[in-house]
Amino acid sequence: MTTALFLLRVAQLGIPIRDLELLSIGMVSDMFTEACNDQCSYHEIATQEDFDAF
Repeated sequence: MTTALFLLRVAQLGIPIRDLELLSIGMVSDMFTEACNDQCSYHEIATQEDFDAF
């Protein structure tokens, strides 16, 4: 990930520059991935019984 791409992701997430010293590159990358997953629809969602059986 280049510096420009990193700063673009930070801007897209709305993270203030002053907060970057509190976050790692990995944390920002994970936050961006999760933000993109918010728009996904899943065919099957696990229930508590599914987790218990796991």
